[in-house]
Amino acid sequence: MRPSETASRKRAAAGNPAAEGSFIGKCLQGRYQIEAPLGAGGVGKVYRARHLALDRLVALKVLRKQHNEHWGSRQRFEREARALGTLTHPHIVAVTDFGIEGDVPFLVMELLEGESLESRLRAGPLDAELAHRCGHELLAGLGFVHGRGLVHRDIKPGNIFLERTEQGGPRVKLLDFGLAKLVVSTNDANLTRSGEVFGTPAYMAPEQVTGEAVDARSDVYAAGLVLFEMFAGRRPFVGSDSELLRQQLVDPLPRLGDVRQGVQGSEQLDALLLRATHKEKERRFADAGEMAAALLGLAPRRASGKTRAPRAGSLRPASPRPSRLGGVLRAGALLVCGVALTAIVLAGGVIYLLDSPDGASHRVLLQRALAPLLDGPAAPTQR
Repeated sequence: MRPSETASRKRAAAGNPAAEGSFIGKCLQGRYQIEAPLGAGGVGKVYRARHLALDRLVALKVLRKQHNEHWGSRQRFEREARALGTLTHPHIVAVTDFGIEGDVPFLVMELLEGESLESRLRAGPLDAELAHRCGHELLAGLGFVHGRGLVHRDIKPGNIFLERTEQGGPRVKLLDFGLAKLVVSTNDANLTRSGEVFGTPAYMAPEQVTGEAVDARSDVYAAGLVLFEMFAGRRPFVGSDSELLRQQLVDPLPRLGDVRQGVQGSEQLDALLLRATHKEKERRFADAGEMAAALLGLAPRRASGKTRAPRAGSLRPASPRPSRLGGVLRAGALLVCGVALTAIVLAGGVIYLLDSPDGASHRVLLQRALAPLLDGPAAPTQR
């Protein structure tokens, strides 16, 4: 085999999950027994593994070999992995451990049950209430990390997980937060390498396309595209990768009403999405937290006219609360019934006494008792 062919095959193997070999059956660092594959992406492959000491299932992500030259050193990987471990939030997948097996770094995360937003959207758009809630939970998790000065850089439906909950409704979990920093050299602030751009063309902000520096507003742009897809049931931009990149640079976001009829509050949503996806990042929301507040103000209103923030993990409507007037009326009815029953019992007792053999004496006592009410003050009793 010629040297050029050998080099070509090595380069192909670097990006081929099958060529990288399987970790199934292996035990990493004597703690994590790999059981089955869960999925694969551009950054790494995910396996279901068992923590042997705790007998607990976890998700274990192994970074691809093609990224080995970019995560730099063991010290840098450990520093970044520890930073990911501090991102504790209800809507961000928890990183519980990390390590390096041979020359392959890996991350250990909580194992989630459910499906990705990407998979869910194949069935069509989300209903308005679910779209608002999932959108707000996504932005809440994203805003938490923006508040700590970090950026995701690859917001897309495939990195958003809908976790099943005991209440039955899904809870959003944001995946792969910070992995861009693990696989791209710290000297490469623009996240580009060898003519490639880090990210997914269908959800990339214009500054990512052109290789400029990214910040929280780049995540806001991608989140706007994802929200559009939740409500419309399709991506705002479609085509080949090159066509998608062109559209991200020059094409305005379509109107929701032009894509899907009957979207509740579409005019207000259009205004929010247009701001989030403005081509000039200075004109977008400053971060996901600001965008979350704007979206919350557009949440569907219930019949009472009051907007209630949806409870995470449940789509069941709150049980109607009894009105205060209804409670007062019921209490009044019970009081009237009680008084009437007492009067009946007393009347029966009086009739019984008057009809008894000693009725005459009882009548005299009754007249004396009623005299103050009928004739005014009674005369003093003589002895």
